[in-house]
Amino acid sequence: MNFNTVLTDYRTYLLAQQKSKHTVNNFLADVIRCLTQLSSKSLDLITASDIDHFLVSFSTKVDGTAKNANTMNRTKTAIRSFFGWACNSHLIAVSPAEHLRLKRVDRLPPVYLTDTEEHQLLLTVQNHATDIHAQRDYAILQLLLNTGIRVAELTQIDLVDIDGKHLIIRKQKGGNPIRKFLPSVARQVITEYITGERSKYESQSQSKALFLNQQGERMNPRAIQFLTQKWVKLAGIDKPITPHKLRHTFATSLYSKSHDILVVQKALGHRNITHTQIYAHISDQSLETAMENRVSVFQP
Repeated sequence: MNFNTVLTDYRTYLLAQQKSKHTVNNFLADVIRCLTQLSSKSLDLITASDIDHFLVSFSTKVDGTAKNANTMNRTKTAIRSFFGWACNSHLIAVSPAEHLRLKRVDRLPPVYLTDTEEHQLLLTVQNHATDIHAQRDYAILQLLLNTGIRVAELTQIDLVDIDGKHLIIRKQKGGNPIRKFLPSVARQVITEYITGERSKYESQSQSKALFLNQQGERMNPRAIQFLTQKWVKLAGIDKPITPHKLRHTFATSLYSKSHDILVVQKALGHRNITHTQIYAHISDQSLETAMENRVSVFQP
């Protein structure tokens, strides 16, 4: 049995299930790691005990500390998925990973910007309007904060994807292109960017991308990460804010204003509402804190 062929077929299966590129790469890495350690056995001879021994060895870092539960859960999920697929594909008779169970992990509340911090961040960029790429960066931050799109989706936006009041997301995680509402403030700053800084590249760049780097090429996620951290630091915000944390900010703010978890679910494109409910918990915590800290005029 050729493992390379098997892995190629498994990758095709994952893509057919509309798994994101990130998920596919992580699953393949975990499966390859497992099969490499168990390479002395053919696929059909691997047992549940072999899987357990691999997981025990994998669970410890080089420095001797244990890997976190999320990492182990992902690895277990990948291995169970692979052997389940191999069984359904008649490559093996029984899956040796069927017994694997995930450890329950309490989700930590996501880090996000308060309304005051969001205003502080955007004002900082405005106050540096003469800086190179400030207009582009302002448009990027406004788009992230007002739509909640993922950074990978943002970097794939082309000029033609700005369609009036809507934004076409052509490479949404795990799905087909969708139309997302574009709030007026985001439309305005994007229009100003296109007619301003973006227009300077028209004669020298053939790129269709909305957001360009200094070479007139499509920006990558790492560049978006860098500019986000740059402006957060200049704004004096002492939080580990990343582009994805701006997505958390959008969701938290949207729920606090709408109090409708289904609206937030739709805005984020979550298939499972359990992924969205964390934002309701954040809002509840904020409410409890505000009520607890309120000083009543009737307090003796």
